[in-house]
Amino acid sequence: MNTAADKHSDAGLAGDATPVTEADARQRLHQAQLRLHELEKQVEDLRNANHELKTSRNQYALLYDFAPVGYFTFDRKGGIRTVNLTGATLLGSERDTLTNLRFQHFVALEDHAVFMDFLRNVFQGREKMTCRVKLSIKDRSPLYVRIEAMAAGMGDECHAAMVDITERKRAEEHLRESEYNLAKAQSMSHVGSWRSDPLTGELRASDELLRIMGLSREEATPDALASLIHPEDREAVLNLMRQGTEQGTNYEIEHRLLLRDGTSKWVFTIVEPSVNIARQVVKLYGTTQDITERKQNEVRLRNKSNELQAIFDAVNDGVIVFDHSGAIQHLNHICPQFFPPEVLSGGSCREVFHPEVALAPLTCPVELALHGERVESSMLSVREGHNTRYIDVTANPIKDELGEKTRALVFLRDVTLKRLHEMQSIQTEKMSSIGVLATGIAHEINNPLTSVAGYAEALLRRFRDEPSLGADRRLDDFPHYLEVIVREAYHCKGIIGSLLNFSRKSDGLLGSVDINGLLQEILELLRHQPNYGGMEVVADLEKEIPPVLGDPSGLRQVFMNLLINACQAIKDGGRVEVTSAYSHTERAISVQVCDTGGGIAPDVIDRIWDPFFTTKEVGKGIGLGLALTYNIVKRHGGEIKVESRLGEGSRFTVLLPACPE
Repeated sequence: MNTAADKHSDAGLAGDATPVTEADARQRLHQAQLRLHELEKQVEDLRNANHELKTSRNQYALLYDFAPVGYFTFDRKGGIRTVNLTGATLLGSERDTLTNLRFQHFVALEDHAVFMDFLRNVFQGREKMTCRVKLSIKDRSPLYVRIEAMAAGMGDECHAAMVDITERKRAEEHLRESEYNLAKAQSMSHVGSWRSDPLTGELRASDELLRIMGLSREEATPDALASLIHPEDREAVLNLMRQGTEQGTNYEIEHRLLLRDGTSKWVFTIVEPSVNIARQVVKLYGTTQDITERKQNEVRLRNKSNELQAIFDAVNDGVIVFDHSGAIQHLNHICPQFFPPEVLSGGSCREVFHPEVALAPLTCPVELALHGERVESSMLSVREGHNTRYIDVTANPIKDELGEKTRALVFLRDVTLKRLHEMQSIQTEKMSSIGVLATGIAHEINNPLTSVAGYAEALLRRFRDEPSLGADRRLDDFPHYLEVIVREAYHCKGIIGSLLNFSRKSDGLLGSVDINGLLQEILELLRHQPNYGGMEVVADLEKEIPPVLGDPSGLRQVFMNLLINACQAIKDGGRVEVTSAYSHTERAISVQVCDTGGGIAPDVIDRIWDPFFTTKEVGKGIGLGLALTYNIVKRHGGEIKVESRLGEGSRFTVLLPACPE
């Protein structure tokens, strides 16, 4: 740089062309000073700029070293040329020891090929590329990193940035695991989820929902889902959906789907709207569960329940199911015949079997069955206004699959007829034994009576053959006494003969039966009964009526039952009238037995033919007489009718066909 002094010297050397004045010198000096000042300022600016550059470089170096990203420079073989502190920390080494080491030494074995292919593509393509690899560093947990690299300079090195994505990798794995578990749970429970935006119409559906609907992901739109709702359910479902969209209220509904292949499904849908601060619905979140199998099971269960109930009600025995606490759970229509409604309505085994005590573990069939025992017992059902019933009870335990809550199944069988038959059989056997005994006694009595009558007749003959005996006044009364003895002896023989005829066992053969004679035999027996001495027994029998073709023993039983009933119906004196008549037009013989007793009530007169039905007091009859009478008359081809009025008496009429001529 030329200064003012130099210029002045050069001017002097040029000769004495123009003399330099003092003013010129001062001006030149001033210009030189200004120039110097500018130079000094430039030097200062350069010095300040150099200082700022050093400061900035130090700052960038600090940022480079401590950046949250690891920075590397790799050669073509993966050798590390430069690395910042973050990169060295990620590799778990000092920065100075990493120079010229190959990065793949830190890469897990399974990702070696991935990294080398990535590095080769970086140098070939000279574009920024990305890869994810797993680092395997001694004494440290595996580290997952993302590397972005790009070739630089002459292409013999590349710059790379490495970010630790371990936490993200784990979060992604957890997310994938959660999504997998959710998908599995939805698949196992047949529950699909969906989310829709009412404003944009955007719909996101889970795989399980698509499977339920039979749609592909491309086909899944709100309109497509709405079109699959069964036509009969569509209006109800869409109304709820509109209400949820407009009011932001939750709703749930069971409805049917009609799929494109023509099959139908039942689904249960729950929808929960999401609203903003202005209470506007911005999202609809829903779950839809395929409940077709459950619905089918419910139908099968109802059908099975109806079937079991039909079987339950078809059983002629009473059936009650008691739960594990002894309370009545189910019963059939027979049970109200045994117990009043207040016992069966919400009752327990106490009200049914042991009302007097709260617990009866030794005698209660239900309590024993709940402890696993099978019980057979019997009981009496005594209800006001009803006949006493004999009931056989069978209780069986019903164990559930877990064996925790055992129930009891109780069968109640009405065995009243059976018991009464048994009692009747016992009574019949007893009467048969008495009859056999009476027959034997009658035979034994008949023989002495024959001797008594014979000797009395012999004595009478001697009185007639030897007149000298009549001269003895001491023997005046003997003929009269002997006549009475003979008469009464034959009278007794007649009674015994009638008794033997009545007790004679029927051989089942039909023969000609004289009805009038049969009635007279029975009346003869009744007249000598002490219980019937206070009443009047009258017989009006038509003479010369034809015989009847029948069983003599059976017909004796018929008229004996009717006459005994007539006599028992009279309390304090009265009249029993027996009439017989023959109708030529109908060729039938009618026998009427009338009494002046108390009569039969109209509400029970139709039941008098039923076995074991009786209006008599306890101990005076078991209700088989009229039932047997009815059956015997019907077996002979006849008819039996009754007319009765309370307080006026009864009339029984038996019609029997006469023997053919």
